[in-house]
Amino acid sequence: MQWSRKKIVLTASLLVLLVSVVGGLLLSRSSDDVDVNLNDPGVTSTPGIGTNANAAGKSFPFGEVTDIATNRTVTLSNQQKPLVVNFWFSTCEPCKREMPALQQGSQNYAETVSFLGINPNDTVSGALQFLEEYGVTFPNYLDDGDLLSKAGIVNMPTTMFVDSNGKIVKTHTGEITTAQLADIIQDAFGIKQ
Repeated sequence: MQWSRKKIVLTASLLVLLVSVVGGLLLSRSSDDVDVNLNDPGVTSTPGIGTNANAAGKSFPFGEVTDIATNRTVTLSNQQKPLVVNFWFSTCEPCKREMPALQQGSQNYAETVSFLGINPNDTVSGALQFLEEYGVTFPNYLDDGDLLSKAGIVNMPTTMFVDSNGKIVKTHTGEITTAQLADIIQDAFGIKQ
């Protein structure tokens, strides 16, 4: 049997592809050397690939975003009162689970703390549908990735706690519960529910 050059190249390409896929699957199953703890919400490892940057003490990167409710570009600025900023997207399961706690928090602290959401992933209609489904009434915005990058966020959900001077006091990575939200607001801002 004589092989044509075309058959040899095709066979070699398929073998390389097969070895790459099998090797990738085998390597992806090994988790012995992973330094990111995604099973313990709120725990942030040393910053590196796949972890949020340590932002405590830095200024929050206020800037231009799109208001999901109006589909208009707005410029976020310091609220002059403490601020809880949640980074989320609609297909993120932990984001779905934590959204009722954030909505309740926005109502419980309405007089003393501002809440806002930043979504770097969805369309206006997709984000709006999510917000309506979860009954979210605090302001939410779409980000083109600029604010996300400046804030050093790579994992979602992530919630930042920003003081009245615009400084980031704490970052909570992963799903946040009602109790954690209350504890962090008390610790970061000295405000009790």
